[in-house]
Amino acid sequence: FMMRIIMHARSTQQKLASMALVVCAAALLMVFCLFSASNIHTTGKWNNQLLRRRLDELPTSVEEIANFYIQNANRTVAVEERESPVSAEQQIAPSNEEAATQDSTQEETAPQETTASEPQSQELVASSTVYLLSKHELEATKHLTKLHSDMCSANWDESHPPLPYDCCDPNAPVNAVPLFGGLTNALKMILLGGVKSWEEHRCFFVDESQSHLNKPDEQGVRHGFLHKYMEPIGLPLDHPMVVKAREENRIAQRDWSEFWNDLHARRAYGDVSKLPFLGFQEIEGHNLKRNLIRRLWRPHPKYRQASCSAMEITHGLKPAEYMAFSVRRGDKGEEKFSFTELSEYINEAEKQLHRFSTFEQNQQVPKIFVATDDCSVLPEFRNMRPAWTFVSECDVEENSKAAAQNGFALRDFKKWGEAAEDAHFTKFFTEIYAMAMSRVFIGVGYTNVSWWVYFL
Repeated sequence: FMMRIIMHARSTQQKLASMALVVCAAALLMVFCLFSASNIHTTGKWNNQLLRRRLDELPTSVEEIANFYIQNANRTVAVEERESPVSAEQQIAPSNEEAATQDSTQEETAPQETTASEPQSQELVASSTVYLLSKHELEATKHLTKLHSDMCSANWDESHPPLPYDCCDPNAPVNAVPLFGGLTNALKMILLGGVKSWEEHRCFFVDESQSHLNKPDEQGVRHGFLHKYMEPIGLPLDHPMVVKAREENRIAQRDWSEFWNDLHARRAYGDVSKLPFLGFQEIEGHNLKRNLIRRLWRPHPKYRQASCSAMEITHGLKPAEYMAFSVRRGDKGEEKFSFTELSEYINEAEKQLHRFSTFEQNQQVPKIFVATDDCSVLPEFRNMRPAWTFVSECDVEENSKAAAQNGFALRDFKKWGEAAEDAHFTKFFTEIYAMAMSRVFIGVGYTNVSWWVYFL
């Protein structure tokens, strides 16, 4: 194209100017290629920051998160990334998420519980440990006490009313948002799918027809999953708007990737959305998710009460007066994920003890609540620090019948009995509550559990 410009130039001056432009363009292209090639073969800090920004797990710097959370949750976040030895072939291997998408209708190819926590592609070569630390200790205590009061009382509806699922254009298509992956992964995709629906002025319902969580009974009939544990999310299938949309062929089947692969649809940090149907003329991405997640997260009273009772009575936890660990095992090992060494939790915990008045005054280490899908980590923690007090749902006798005590794997969900499934999610809800209300939370940023706790 540039050469044609030179050939068609009428004057010598025009030809010289065109040639100079071609030379400059070629030089820039050469520099760009060399720079790109050097970056492909490095896994330095610059690449990690770029990866973190693109994946939107967390803001990319302490400065960004400080500016945001000083105004909102009075917390700050630091990110520490640890490289894991991954070969070039592993870096370009297709992700579990991509493979699961191709065979999403087959029970034996169940997607991983955290398939959408990072779309992975070729870039997932590091595990990230997330530390949520109070910025102003007194304000943090006040904030977490209020959160506990809201989540453990009937006032939850007053401070965080249910989302207006029927607020949309009645003549627009109705979105079918899939229930995909494990519980926190599925809820995250529903949250983002709901936001996208409201942005499109559409209503939505949750499509559980292909979900591994909605396993069929002995007769092959699926009876639904979410209704067993959560208050209604989205329009019910028999809602007049859904029924009419089916009759008029206005059901839009959506894929989870539509809500994750695009940064705007993911509501990335700093991204601004306009959602008049939700009452937001403009709202920043993280603030939006933090607002909506507390209105979507509505376990049935049975599980809310059990969670709050376990925190207060069983474990003796008071909001903001303890530390929480999240240790994920199970099928995470199948996702080229490098498990964080347990000693790293201990080392980081020791760095944060000064945030507790009991330690500053008399060197008393606060209780540490351990949330994990692998209960074998408890003895290891206790052997590392015998004088510390570790509490966990793993210690509760009633939870001995819970499924996935030695590592959660979504592909095994279809084998769970009803009692084991109920015990598992009773334990899991308590862990979510306990992590959300801790003063210091140490978890793995790659997991959906940490993502959920972070915004909750």
